[in-house]
Amino acid sequence: MNLEPLRVALRAETEAEVRERLTAVDAECARTLAEAEARAHELAREGRHEGEEAARRCATATRRARELRLRAQSRQVEELQVRSRAAVLRLQEDSRYPALLDRLARTAREQLGPDAEVEVDPPGLGGVIGRKGRVSVDYTLPALADRAIASLGDELEGLWR
Repeated sequence: MNLEPLRVALRAETEAEVRERLTAVDAECARTLAEAEARAHELAREGRHEGEEAARRCATATRRARELRLRAQSRQVEELQVRSRAAVLRLQEDSRYPALLDRLARTAREQLGPDAEVEVDPPGLGGVIGRKGRVSVDYTLPALADRAIASLGDELEGLWR
């Protein structure tokens, strides 16, 4: 009995079945891979969106914190100015105040010229205001206090670090 034709037929049938199964597995793998890629793209989009939203929230919070900090610093500088102006106006009660007025008037005249108009100890301001034509100098006590604060520059900024 010759089994060779049966063996060839079984082998052909088995190979055909294997090819069908491999094709089915390849198709299933391709479908699974496509679904995985689609899900990965979807997750990436969601992640980008969430990241962008988180970045916006972070930027908003940072901006808000900066605004609050600047507002607080501004209030502190304003308070410093108010206190400094009040303190410097008390110089009018000091026995050395007339000598200070003389020095400030002399400085105004040196800067503007001897024919400058010099107002000494203006009410509520103290100090000196000098004018000559369109040019003026302000050596009132509040102005001097404000300049002293402004001259602190980085030193004043260092108070908040």
